[in-house]
Amino acid sequence: MLYLQPQKKYLTNNMTILQKQFFALVRSGLWGNEAEATLFDASTDWAMIYQSARKQALLGIVFDGVQTLPKEKQPPRNIYLQWCNAILNIEENNRVLNRELANVYALMRENGIEPVLMKGQGVAQNYRNPLHRHCGDIDLYIGPKDYEKANALLRKEATSEHEENYKHTSLTWHGITIENHRILTELSAPTANRRLQTEINRWHGTTECQKRSINSLEVTLAPLPFDTAFVLIHSVQHFLNEGIGLRQICDWACMLQAQRNLPGREDTAHLLKTFGLEKAARVFGALAVSYLGLSKETLPIAFQNKDLPKAQWLLNDVWQGGNFGQYDQNRKKRPRGYWSGKWFTFTRAIGRCWELGALAPGEARWYPLVLIKHSMGVQWKKRFS
Repeated sequence: MLYLQPQKKYLTNNMTILQKQFFALVRSGLWGNEAEATLFDASTDWAMIYQSARKQALLGIVFDGVQTLPKEKQPPRNIYLQWCNAILNIEENNRVLNRELANVYALMRENGIEPVLMKGQGVAQNYRNPLHRHCGDIDLYIGPKDYEKANALLRKEATSEHEENYKHTSLTWHGITIENHRILTELSAPTANRRLQTEINRWHGTTECQKRSINSLEVTLAPLPFDTAFVLIHSVQHFLNEGIGLRQICDWACMLQAQRNLPGREDTAHLLKTFGLEKAARVFGALAVSYLGLSKETLPIAFQNKDLPKAQWLLNDVWQGGNFGQYDQNRKKRPRGYWSGKWFTFTRAIGRCWELGALAPGEARWYPLVLIKHSMGVQWKKRFS
């Protein structure tokens, strides 16, 4: 896969030396250019760079950047070996996930079900080295028609099942987590959500879906414009609730870069505007170009100079919180009780929507209300079903 040369100008005025070094390695790992060796010397704090990469779920990408440095500027032996071991684990986890993805597709297809693979291993194929993307679970969109049938098939070999919510069932199957979706996703703003569901219903089960090979397995993906928009939708939703890490922005950047010469960019822009996420697309794009080195020409919606301060603001939140906000030092631990846990999530979402809602105003206005609605719905179902 060929990549364009990265942007040459980055917003580094307010960055620490650690951040400058870290982002130089990220850009190198993403696009394959040599990292800026002049940033590294005997005083480089490699332990902190390693921890930052772990915090952002980018150990594999940053390690690829490290490989482009002269030997004398690479990490000391103990950190390098620790990093190598982490990379071997990431690669093995991806191989396991790819193997089980083939197994679950075989199971579903034998029973007349064609899942749509969302996020995860599908997104990883847009990276230079898919095995170096930090992986999680397998997300399959089944739809309401075959949802219960697919659940029954998975439960035959599942070792555990997490609490079902209105969108999906989550099971541990062959040692991995599979989220089986009845509803692919929802937006909180009512009008935007109606448009989103209409779009999903329009393409689901049609030849408009993509076919993509992962190793020797052909999987089904959502149409490219929707798939690209969905990665941003998912990131915005997590951002308003708990926060996101740099990996989520790298996912979007790699998707845009991989499809830069393919038709559909105008369709992606139309969908993002239809779903009320034009501002989010501009700010995410400003961050991806200014810090990750994505070519500006690949963006579906161009950012403006006024978006650059918001990109810095977004980066600050991402840097502090790490992957899905779990490293935020100011973040309190969720209580174990059901209602106390729900109240914790609600008040956290209220705070983030109030503070950070300018990124997606429509979602921020409605998101806390939707949380209440679905929590009450779950309790109603438990009580009367």
